[in-house]
Amino acid sequence: MLRAETVGILAQTRNLLRGIFVLIGMGSILSPVSSQPWQAAPSRPFTHGFVNTVYQSRSTNGEHDQDLYQYWDIETEELVPGRARGAFSLRLNTDIDGRTGYAPGRGTYMYDLDPFYSVDDARDNEYADLFTGFVDLYDGSPADGYLRVGRQYLEEFDYIHADAITLRVPLTEWAKFTAFFGQAVSFYSGHDSDWTGGVALELQQSPGSRWLFEYHKYEDDIADNDSYGVETWQKLWEGAFFHAKFRGLDDQARDVTLNFSQYISPLDLTLLLDYQRLFSELEDESRHDSPLYRSGLCDWQPYNRFSARFDKALPCNIGLSGGVSVQRVSENEQSYGNRDYEHGDITLSFYPTDKWFYSISGEWWNTDPESSFFGYSGEIGYRPLKCVDWTVGSTYGNYVFRYEDERFGYLYREDPFVRTYYTGFRWKVNETNNLRVNFEYEDDDQDNDYYTLRCTWGQTF
Repeated sequence: MLRAETVGILAQTRNLLRGIFVLIGMGSILSPVSSQPWQAAPSRPFTHGFVNTVYQSRSTNGEHDQDLYQYWDIETEELVPGRARGAFSLRLNTDIDGRTGYAPGRGTYMYDLDPFYSVDDARDNEYADLFTGFVDLYDGSPADGYLRVGRQYLEEFDYIHADAITLRVPLTEWAKFTAFFGQAVSFYSGHDSDWTGGVALELQQSPGSRWLFEYHKYEDDIADNDSYGVETWQKLWEGAFFHAKFRGLDDQARDVTLNFSQYISPLDLTLLLDYQRLFSELEDESRHDSPLYRSGLCDWQPYNRFSARFDKALPCNIGLSGGVSVQRVSENEQSYGNRDYEHGDITLSFYPTDKWFYSISGEWWNTDPESSFFGYSGEIGYRPLKCVDWTVGSTYGNYVFRYEDERFGYLYREDPFVRTYYTGFRWKVNETNNLRVNFEYEDDDQDNDYYTLRCTWGQTF
């Protein structure tokens, strides 16, 4: 069965590549967005990237699921020398065992019918998700500005995913202008009549100071949203960095994020402080171009969130890291996925030699009302050769949670104790090929077992 499905996904790959090469010939190849500016391109075409092929098998209580994935990320410099470059990224999927083909009734969750159901594994046929794919057109060098055409992520605009045209041009040595217009893309809902567009101005007068101002609009048959933001990155002093971001939605403030980091060289210590304030409710009509805010994945009520973390190097090749975080929902308007909580974790690591690694960790969660988690874990790593890594570890966690039966309105309290054992192996076969194998076994005191095997063959070029 696996061999037939493998042939199917390879045939799908071949057909996709044929289409891509046709697009190259037409001068409209597609590509992913990088978070960093592209460097100066070579004078002749040069293609680089990676292809990962993943086989995943999961089983629990007599149920099983097998999937085969391929992830492509390819970039071509100087597609037309001095005029164009391009790239694309996509995922091919084959669900070997199929999926549940009917919707659950009232009081029944999809997980009860299909324990392997997830956002990334929700379809029962072969399909391809084109993440990015575009061509950049320019005159001489992309550093002097370019026009991007195709599917892309727009990092300045909340990482909107869109089939769009984007213009990026430098106004001066320290000012850059960006404008885009197109149709927002979603793999989770329809978007035939949606459109989005925006402008941004980036200012960087010194290496340690950068500002970004942006405005974008999204419109479909349900809502018409205007979003705007101001973001800054500042180097305050040696080892200290500050980041702040404010976003607005229509006529309301949306959220603000503050991040501070400090590296103290004499102590070999790194400190991280973060704060986030959500001012307005995010629901189904708030962000149509982001599935993370859709009501099916829970609305968000206003909240304050604080976190502090540290990473400390100790003598004798020992490291200590950890942190705490706290969230408080405004006016106690808690919901299923938006609650008050406290969280803490700590990890002690030991590197006695270049070949061996040991670590122990502890983690604690507490949510309101009366749900909590406490767990601890240990891991051993061994690297006999530069091209081979092996790890083995286990985690032990005690959950306490309450839930309501939607059919009868009863409240239940459960406290399962879960044990997880895992191992991983990595082999760098040569400069362009590598193999990863991971196996995990999860067991709890309610007689539930869960097995996961994941094999990845990676190729770079």
